[in-house]
Amino acid sequence: MKSNFDVGFTIIETMLFLGITGLLVMGILVGAGTSINIQRYHDSVTSLQSVLQQQFSEVANVNNQSDGSLICYGDGSVSPRGQSDCIILGRYITSISGQSLSIKSVIGYMPLVTTSQNDVETLKQYDVQVSPVAGETYDVEWGASLVQPTNGNDKSFSVLILRSPLSGIVRTFINPDSIINDAEISSLIDEANLSQSVLMCIDSNGMFSGGKSAVRINPNTTNAGGVETLGEALSGC
Repeated sequence: MKSNFDVGFTIIETMLFLGITGLLVMGILVGAGTSINIQRYHDSVTSLQSVLQQQFSEVANVNNQSDGSLICYGDGSVSPRGQSDCIILGRYITSISGQSLSIKSVIGYMPLVTTSQNDVETLKQYDVQVSPVAGETYDVEWGASLVQPTNGNDKSFSVLILRSPLSGIVRTFINPDSIINDAEISSLIDEANLSQSVLMCIDSNGMFSGGKSAVRINPNTTNAGGVETLGEALSGC
């Protein structure tokens, strides 16, 4: 007698196949999601570095955003013939709650006579102030934030980048721990602040569980090369 057998899978075999397939698909999706988040984090780090480097480039190659009507004082103070009362000297950068950067142009009043042979003392004579022309805000990308290396709290700092009218050299004055009020930025112009650096640890805010990278503005920075990225092994974050 010939026996007849149905060809196919049992319910248990089908369930095992679907379960294993589901686990494989889940693993692929999780791995892809992690890779995407890591890339986004790295993009946030490199973008921050690029924005900071751009500020040094713009200070070295001044872009006048004024319409020509800007004056430093309302008393019509005399300025050298053929020149504006104000000159653009640089950029002022501060952090905003660890999520953004405030970037503003800096101007100064050109004195009739400059007696100093020192960049710092010369800049003090220019009555440095934040320009009334609206600044800009840069938001750290992909929800990352700037934190302190020691405790993870929001990072506060002030960076004043000025091109010396005396030598033409870019000088960077840094307060690595505080935000200086716009009206008091001239207090940053001090020899001691030239030798300061600022380290911005970048927190992924849950994008992935790896270590933190950082962006650092080195002391005595005179160009964009002084802004560098530090990987998690070297960042100290």
